[in-house]
Amino acid sequence: MKKIFQLISLAGLVAMAGCATGPDFKTYNASLSAPKEGESRIWFYRPSKFLGSGIQPMVYINDTPIGKSQPGCFFYADRAPGTYEFRCTTEWADKTLYNVVANQVTYVRLSLLPGVLVYHILPRIVPEAEALKELQDCRLITADGMNQNWAPPPAKADSPPQP
Repeated sequence: MKKIFQLISLAGLVAMAGCATGPDFKTYNASLSAPKEGESRIWFYRPSKFLGSGIQPMVYINDTPIGKSQPGCFFYADRAPGTYEFRCTTEWADKTLYNVVANQVTYVRLSLLPGVLVYHILPRIVPEAEALKELQDCRLITADGMNQNWAPPPAKADSPPQP
Protein backbone atom coordinates (compact mmCIF):
# COMPACT_ATOMS: atom_id res chain seq x y z
CA MET A 1 0.00 0.00 0.00
CA LYS A 2 2.87 2.35 0.83
CA LYS A 3 4.42 1.80 -2.63
CA ILE A 4 1.12 2.56 -4.35
CA PHE A 5 0.83 5.83 -2.40
CA GLN A 6 4.41 6.74 -3.31
CA LEU A 7 3.77 6.05 -7.01
CA ILE A 8 0.59 8.14 -6.98
CA SER A 9 2.43 10.98 -5.21
CA LEU A 10 5.29 10.83 -7.71
CA ALA A 11 2.88 10.84 -10.66
CA GLY A 12 1.18 13.92 -9.21
CA LEU A 13 4.47 15.76 -8.80
CA VAL A 14 5.53 14.91 -12.36
CA ALA A 15 2.16 16.06 -13.69
CA MET A 16 2.39 19.40 -11.88
CA ALA A 17 5.98 19.95 -12.98
CA GLY A 18 4.93 19.63 -16.62
CA CYS A 19 3.38 23.08 -16.67
CA ALA A 20 5.26 24.84 -13.88
CA THR A 21 7.69 26.57 -16.24
CA GLY A 22 5.29 28.09 -18.77
CA PRO A 23 4.42 31.78 -18.78
CA ASP A 24 1.57 33.13 -16.69
CA PHE A 25 -1.71 34.13 -18.34
CA LYS A 26 -1.17 37.89 -18.23
CA THR A 27 2.29 37.69 -19.84
CA TYR A 28 1.25 35.20 -22.48
CA ASN A 29 -2.03 36.90 -23.36
CA ALA A 30 -0.21 40.23 -23.84
CA SER A 31 2.20 38.57 -26.31
CA LEU A 32 -0.55 37.22 -28.60
CA SER A 33 -1.97 38.85 -31.66
CA ALA A 34 -5.75 39.04 -31.92
CA PRO A 35 -7.66 36.20 -33.58
CA LYS A 36 -8.40 36.52 -37.30
CA GLU A 37 -11.24 38.91 -38.11
CA GLY A 38 -14.56 37.21 -37.35
CA GLU A 39 -13.03 34.47 -35.17
CA SER A 40 -13.24 34.21 -31.41
CA ARG A 41 -10.70 33.15 -28.81
CA ILE A 42 -11.67 30.40 -26.38
CA TRP A 43 -9.51 30.05 -23.27
CA PHE A 44 -9.49 26.70 -21.47
CA TYR A 45 -8.03 26.46 -17.98
CA ARG A 46 -7.95 24.21 -14.95
CA PRO A 47 -7.33 26.18 -11.75
CA SER A 48 -6.94 23.25 -9.32
CA LYS A 49 -3.30 22.24 -8.91
CA PHE A 50 -3.42 19.41 -6.41
CA LEU A 51 -6.71 17.54 -6.19
CA GLY A 52 -6.96 14.94 -8.94
CA SER A 53 -3.64 15.97 -10.49
CA GLY A 54 -3.19 12.53 -12.07
CA ILE A 55 -6.42 12.97 -14.06
CA GLN A 56 -5.46 14.83 -17.26
CA PRO A 57 -7.86 13.92 -20.05
CA MET A 58 -7.63 15.41 -23.52
CA VAL A 59 -9.93 18.34 -24.23
CA TYR A 60 -11.83 18.27 -27.53
CA ILE A 61 -13.68 20.84 -29.57
CA ASN A 62 -16.15 18.67 -31.43
CA ASP A 63 -13.91 15.68 -32.26
CA THR A 64 -10.63 17.61 -32.54
CA PRO A 65 -8.16 17.30 -29.63
CA ILE A 66 -6.96 20.77 -28.66
CA GLY A 67 -5.19 20.39 -25.32
CA LYS A 68 -4.70 18.47 -22.15
CA SER A 69 -6.55 19.25 -18.93
CA GLN A 70 -3.53 19.74 -16.70
CA PRO A 71 -3.92 21.18 -13.20
CA GLY A 72 -2.94 24.84 -12.91
CA CYS A 73 -2.57 25.28 -16.67
CA PHE A 74 -4.29 27.03 -19.58
CA PHE A 75 -4.38 26.99 -23.39
CA TYR A 76 -6.57 28.48 -26.08
CA ALA A 77 -8.17 27.85 -29.47
CA ASP A 78 -9.49 30.35 -32.02
CA ARG A 79 -12.70 29.37 -33.79
CA ALA A 80 -15.15 30.79 -36.35
CA PRO A 81 -18.70 31.47 -35.17
CA GLY A 82 -20.87 28.39 -34.75
CA THR A 83 -22.02 25.81 -32.22
CA TYR A 84 -19.27 23.67 -30.73
CA GLU A 85 -19.08 20.83 -28.26
CA PHE A 86 -16.35 21.14 -25.60
CA ARG A 87 -15.64 17.67 -24.21
CA CYS A 88 -13.34 15.80 -21.82
CA THR A 89 -13.45 12.03 -21.45
CA THR A 90 -12.52 9.94 -18.42
CA GLU A 91 -14.80 7.01 -17.52
CA TRP A 92 -17.57 8.92 -19.32
CA ALA A 93 -17.66 12.05 -21.47
CA ASP A 94 -18.42 15.40 -19.88
CA LYS A 95 -19.43 18.01 -22.43
CA THR A 96 -20.81 21.49 -22.91
CA LEU A 97 -22.43 22.85 -26.07
CA TYR A 98 -21.66 26.48 -26.78
CA ASN A 99 -22.52 28.95 -29.51
CA VAL A 100 -19.34 30.87 -30.38
CA VAL A 101 -20.02 34.46 -31.44
CA ALA A 102 -17.67 36.41 -33.75
CA ASN A 103 -14.98 38.59 -32.11
CA GLN A 104 -15.79 37.42 -28.59
CA VAL A 105 -13.56 35.96 -25.86
CA THR A 106 -14.90 32.91 -24.01
CA TYR A 107 -13.50 31.25 -20.89
CA VAL A 108 -14.00 27.54 -20.17
CA ARG A 109 -13.10 26.26 -16.73
CA LEU A 110 -12.15 22.59 -16.61
CA SER A 111 -13.61 21.71 -13.21
CA LEU A 112 -12.92 18.56 -11.24
CA LEU A 113 -15.86 16.39 -10.18
CA PRO A 114 -15.69 13.09 -8.25
CA GLY A 115 -16.78 10.07 -10.27
CA VAL A 116 -17.43 6.40 -9.58
CA LEU A 117 -13.88 5.23 -10.40
CA VAL A 118 -11.96 8.43 -11.12
CA TYR A 119 -12.50 12.18 -11.09
CA HIS A 120 -14.16 13.78 -14.09
CA ILE A 121 -13.28 17.04 -15.79
CA LEU A 122 -16.32 19.17 -16.58
CA PRO A 123 -15.91 21.95 -19.16
CA ARG A 124 -18.04 24.93 -18.07
CA ILE A 125 -18.34 28.47 -19.44
CA VAL A 126 -17.51 31.09 -16.79
CA PRO A 127 -17.79 34.89 -16.70
CA GLU A 128 -14.65 36.82 -17.65
CA ALA A 129 -14.11 38.44 -14.22
CA GLU A 130 -14.20 35.05 -12.49
CA ALA A 131 -11.93 33.44 -15.10
CA LEU A 132 -9.33 36.21 -14.93
CA LYS A 133 -9.06 35.78 -11.15
CA GLU A 134 -8.60 32.02 -11.47
CA LEU A 135 -6.15 32.32 -14.36
CA GLN A 136 -3.68 34.40 -12.30
CA ASP A 137 -1.99 31.29 -10.91
CA CYS A 138 -2.17 29.19 -14.09
CA ARG A 139 0.62 28.53 -16.60
CA LEU A 140 0.62 27.91 -20.36
CA ILE A 141 0.62 24.44 -21.91
CA THR A 142 0.30 23.47 -25.57
CA ALA A 143 -1.86 20.75 -27.10
CA ASP A 144 0.78 18.10 -26.42
CA GLY A 145 0.96 19.10 -22.75
CA MET A 146 4.24 20.97 -23.14
CA ASN A 147 5.24 24.60 -23.49
CA GLN A 148 8.62 24.22 -25.17
CA ASN A 149 7.79 26.51 -28.12
CA TRP A 150 6.98 29.53 -26.01
CA ALA A 151 9.50 32.32 -25.81
CA PRO A 152 9.24 35.69 -24.08
CA PRO A 153 8.06 38.43 -26.42
CA PRO A 154 10.79 40.71 -27.81
CA ALA A 155 11.26 44.06 -26.13
CA LYS A 156 9.04 46.75 -27.59
CA ALA A 157 10.71 49.51 -29.63
CA ASP A 158 9.51 52.19 -27.21
CA SER A 159 10.87 50.33 -24.16
CA PRO A 160 14.01 51.73 -22.57
CA PRO A 161 17.09 49.59 -23.20
CA GLN A 162 18.03 47.15 -20.45
CA PRO A 163 21.34 47.84 -18.63
